[in-house]
Parts: sequence; C-alpha cells; structure tokens
Amino acid sequence: MPENLVTLTTLTYMRAQLLCAQLESNGITCFINSTGKITESPAVIIKVHKLDLKKSKEIFEHFIETYGQDKKEAVDYMRSVRRILVPVDFTPHSENAAVYALLIAETLKAEIKLLYAYLDPGGTPQTYLESYAYQLNIESVIKEVEEESEKSLQALVKRLKSIIKRRKLKNVEISCEMLKGGAVNAVLSEIEEFKPGLLVIGTRGSELEGLRAFGSVTSSLISKVDIPMIAVPKNFDASRFKSPKKVLFATNFEQNDVYALQRLVSFVKPFKTKIFCVHAALNEAVEDEELKMKKIKKALSKSTDNYEIEYGLLETVDVQQGLEDFISERKIDVLALTRHNHNYIVRLFKPSLTKKFLFQSQIPLFIFQTRM
Repeated sequence: MPENLVTLTTLTYMRAQLLCAQLESNGITCFINSTGKITESPAVIIKVHKLDLKKSKEIFEHFIETYGQDKKEAVDYMRSVRRILVPVDFTPHSENAAVYALLIAETLKAEIKLLYAYLDPGGTPQTYLESYAYQLNIESVIKEVEEESEKSLQALVKRLKSIIKRRKLKNVEISCEMLKGGAVNAVLSEIEEFKPGLLVIGTRGSELEGLRAFGSVTSSLISKVDIPMIAVPKNFDASRFKSPKKVLFATNFEQNDVYALQRLVSFVKPFKTKIFCVHAALNEAVEDEELKMKKIKKALSKSTDNYEIEYGLLETVDVQQGLEDFISERKIDVLALTRHNHNYIVRLFKPSLTKKFLFQSQIPLFIFQTRM
C-alpha cells in the first residue's frame, strides 16, 4: 500500500530518471511523482519502499558523487541499463518480435540483444552400438550447426539494421549471441549475464488454444523470469508498429495491484500511453466490485501524479468475453498483467471449445513482476 512508501529525495526530471535507473538495476522498486513542470528546478519526488530505504540512501549518495564528478558517466550508466533481450529461432513469429523490440527501443533509447539457443547434438542419447560411429562425426556436426546458426543470426541482424536505416531510427543498437543448450535455460542464463530491463518474445498465435498458443518456451518463461516481458503474437504485424497509446491492465483486485499499476505507469510513461484499469465483474457481484475499484483509484491518485488512468467495471456473464469485447471496442494496443497473479493469467487463457480469444491472437501481452 502507498503508506509503505517513503520519500528518498527530490530531483530534477533528468536526474530523477538517472537515479531510478540505478535503483532498479539494484533490485529496488522506485516511484516518481512530479511536483511541477519539467524544468531545471527540483520537480520530481522519488519514493521507495520502507524496507529499501537504507540501501537506497547508499545508492543515492554514490549517485550524487558520480553525477557531480562526471555527468557523462551517469548518463552512460543510465543508457547501459536500458537493454532489451530478444530470443529468436528464425521463425516468422520470433522475427516479428524482434521487429517489435526494435521499434520500441527507439523511444526507450535501448540496446537490443538477439539470443539464439541451439541444442548440442552431443547431448542426444545414443545406444552403445551407435556411439562409436556417432563420435566420429560429432565434431563436424556441431561445427556445421554453429556455422549455419551464425549465418542465420547475422542475416537477421542485417535485416533489422535495414529497418533502422529505412525508418531512420535513432538511439538503437543491436548485438547478438548464440548459446548451446535449451531455450529456457539459455534465456535465464543470458538474463543473468546481460541484465536486460525487458524481454521480448514471439508467440505462435492462434493455431492452438489457451496458454499453449504461447508455446512451451514462452509459457515457461512467464513463470520464471523476474523482468518485464512482452509476448508478441505472430498475427500482430510489428512492421506497422506505432507507439502503444492504450494499455489495458486487467485487475483482479489482488493485494499488490496498486504497486503493479505504479510500475506500469513508470514503464509506459515514455510512450505517453493511456492506461485502462478494468475488472470484468460478473453481473451478480457488481456492487461489491465497485467498492474495490474505488479503493484502488483512491490509492493511486496520490502515487501516480494523476497519470491518465481510466477505471471501470465490465458487467458481463463471461470474463473472457467481456475483456475481448473491451479490447475490440476501445482498440487496445497491449494487455498488461502481473506475473504474481499467475492463476488469473491461466483463467484468462483457459482453452475454449467454442472460441479463441481476440487478445490472445491480435495484441501483445505485457507481463511484469511486482511484490507483496
């Protein structure tokens, strides 16, 4: 709840952004509230959780020293934590996700790293009788796999760089990496090494129903990664991307949804995105749900600097259908959910014998972690 937040300091807008980047990179959730216009006078209040205050003060003291000695060093540090990791496997939906990442990177001034994981042929179980012949060829097989993978990866990088040039994108850098092993373990390992601020991954779309439409890798990562994640469906045409102007946060009135919305505001602020905080309420429970929604709205009004958030209840006989209709009618660009509320995600994407959900196949899903 907001009463667990304490003020760390008040800074100019640009310095506040720099400090928040350092706090976030050290695992500290922070929130900023503007006190006036963005000028060179102090205008932004930075708040942190009470339990993080001691560590935050230490980071702040170091930040003041760094900023005073060398402003460029602090700016470079802020840029270094703006990293996007994109797992690819050279399928159309993974390349589509890479294009999506490329186009949001310009606004975030982010570096993109493409990651390709290839299975080690030497790890495939073999019978004793086959092993001798297999060992004779294993080195050449591995080398061939690596060479072909490298060619495909460099070709993808080239295509993305051509998009940068054609669309005259600025402040975007691309690198790539190949790791031997399974995709999930490779992504988790690279997150530890590269320390990205966002994971963008492609999904298979609507050929399958429910969470299976995400693919086993994406579904597994949803429950394992601790950084914000965007799942881009294959049927979403990233080449026609425009900055997301409308994000739907589907709340189930969990205890920490207030914190979740605060974090969502911090993420979408550079895009000037409007947030819809919506709960799909069954008709018989509307009165009770209205009270819960008013409570969330009241709590957030003081902690998000009156950011443009529209709150509402969807009176419906079916949760999935209600959200589907809302997304279609309001032309929502992104559906946002929190990772801690995994059961809610499962319910939203529960396989149906009669339909496949619009938001499952048409718009990206933004999943981010929060804490109690």
